[in-house]
Amino acid sequence: MTQRLSDWLLGEGRRAGRLSELLGGLCARLREAGVPVERATLGSPLLHPIAQSSYAAWSLEAGSRDEWFRWTPDNLKVLANSPIHDIYVHGRGHRLKLGRRRDRERFGIGPELAAQGYSEYAAIPLPFSDGSHKAFTVATRRPGGFTDGQYAALAAVALPLSAVLETLVLRRTAATLLDTYVGRRSGRQVLDGRIRRGDGEHLGAAIWMSDLRNFTGLSTRIGEAALLAMLNRYFEAVTGAVDAHGGETLKFIGDAVLAIFPTDGEAAVARAEAAADQALAATAAPDWPDGLAFGIALHLGEVFYGNVGGAERLDFTVIGPAVNRVSRIEGLCGRLGQPLLVSAEFAAASRRAYASAGRFELKGIAGETEVLRPG
Repeated sequence: MTQRLSDWLLGEGRRAGRLSELLGGLCARLREAGVPVERATLGSPLLHPIAQSSYAAWSLEAGSRDEWFRWTPDNLKVLANSPIHDIYVHGRGHRLKLGRRRDRERFGIGPELAAQGYSEYAAIPLPFSDGSHKAFTVATRRPGGFTDGQYAALAAVALPLSAVLETLVLRRTAATLLDTYVGRRSGRQVLDGRIRRGDGEHLGAAIWMSDLRNFTGLSTRIGEAALLAMLNRYFEAVTGAVDAHGGETLKFIGDAVLAIFPTDGEAAVARAEAAADQALAATAAPDWPDGLAFGIALHLGEVFYGNVGGAERLDFTVIGPAVNRVSRIEGLCGRLGQPLLVSAEFAAASRRAYASAGRFELKGIAGETEVLRPG
């Protein structure tokens, strides 16, 4: 039995793309082997900007699902009174016969599972190569709990499950870090192997550039902590709006934000406009910081989207005349007192009405460029 389970884990199980897929497949095969698992979880702390742990939950009734565990004060209290905490900190597993009061009351989860009819709960440590431990938990309603033979089968899968889980967690951590620091679309390009200098593609896009108004003045009037809080509030409003409407934030340049909405007909223009609406609407919130204002420029054009940089330090970004143009247009927002300006190319592809804000000579761009405002 245990050999078949190990073979599945090190074969088909290694190809699982999600924790829930791995856990669901394992539980199905445990039951086929006669181990009466009816509830299970598989979890691992990981690097993530919002949630510090990821886990999968499975039950006989509902199947498997992926979840994030946020380390809030309330959640940490729950974790501290659980067998999983003991695994994470000390690498100690637990086998609880829930019909025994002593076992049932050792941890907060015991009475809850007993009330749901479970007879045994086991938390099994999964050792990783770095010396840490992750957690695999199982529960059954079988009278008397798992037999010693069934529990031995569960314990025997710990090492192959650890090996598979560690690989999956490393892949997920790499993807999460790339999503966080590079962006989802760009991160996928890097993971797919487009890491040589010059790798990339030409694509059409609605290009976004936003910048804070009078950031230098703010920095001289308020303290560093307050300045960082304001800067992050602005970044949150902008990146949240870009992400909500299918764009990708590519880089922070001081207090400026560069983002793209890859072209797919009129939709890219409309999505960029909706993102601008959302970002600017955030400034009307009652708790929006006084004096915190920004301008947005939108342009439609072709860019090179790919790797540029030095021999050993690369940046996955967009370059080209279109990027230069949107940057110059954004520089006019403060001068004209406009929160949103767009290029003639962008306005021509939009269903919205725009009015001319004038024609201007822009640095590095030959001739005069017409700039438009919402009309």
